Amino acid sequence: MSLDAILEHLTRRPPLDLVYSAETEERLPQIAGGLGVALARTFRILDEEVKNPQTQHWDKATRVFDLLL
Repeated sequence: MSLDAILEHLTRRPPLDLVYSAETEERLPQIAGGLGVALARTFRILDEEVKNPQTQHWDKATRVFDLLL
């Protein structure tokens, strides 16, 4: 399975009251992928030695993302 197909699958969402433009719809897989990469890099910034993030790492990373998003 290609990376684009995986990202497309991950960005599926339930219908909302919002309508996205075709351009936005096309970019959702890249946005989701970019957020995933940013999350992985955030773990390293918070703890340079982390190899397998534990609950405390996820909690800190989530707090950072809550501030940004």
